[in-house]
Amino acid sequence: MTLTYLALITQTSKGYAGLIPELTVLANKNTLEQLKETLSQGLALHLLDAEHATPKPRAHHLTDLPAEVQSAYRGREVEEVFVTPAPVNPVSVQVERTLAASGLSYREVARRMGTLPAAVAQLADPFYWDHRVVSLRQLAAVLNLALDLEFVQAVELPPGAILGPPWGGLSTPKLRVRNVPEVIDAALPLTVKSELGTFRLIRKSDADGSTEWMNSTVYDARELR
Repeated sequence: MTLTYLALITQTSKGYAGLIPELTVLANKNTLEQLKETLSQGLALHLLDAEHATPKPRAHHLTDLPAEVQSAYRGREVEEVFVTPAPVNPVSVQVERTLAASGLSYREVARRMGTLPAAVAQLADPFYWDHRVVSLRQLAAVLNLALDLEFVQAVELPPGAILGPPWGGLSTPKLRVRNVPEVIDAALPLTVKSELGTFRLIRKSDADGSTEWMNSTVYDARELR
């Protein structure tokens, strides 16, 4: 099940301000629609960049939040909305990871590709979904790499087998999975499919020693498009 967090929205002199108080995700935009989209994207990046698995959301109303948060909003007109993380394109994540590993600036990569730095940045934008194979091949060539595309059979997992979205940053995302037979008895790497998406489990990870989830394992993982 996708995590959904309470957001508090107020109107300002320049538009709208939003806060997801449990994670301190902030945004300011001219329109309400822009604000909700930005909060959703900010939430997605926060969950992905978190060093540890993010706690489940608990607040459903402003009155569920700590006294200092309630005090900051006292006397103000507040709209309570619920925000889910925006979908992150795993192709973009792979591009960003590859560019970071290359040690080259976006400007230098763009020069070698014969394009603009903004075009390279767009390929690494986690919310960009219009990659072309020809552009990815060109990027791979200037980085002296090969582009490997393959179709794989994903193992269907029972509902609730994946315990929340990935975390740990773009370079080494982690995923906590229940020790179900479909996973624990299989060889790695393994491609799995669940209600949260399709993932490639690469190896077991010791990054999170949390005891909150019993009978589960953390994996270095990659989300597949």
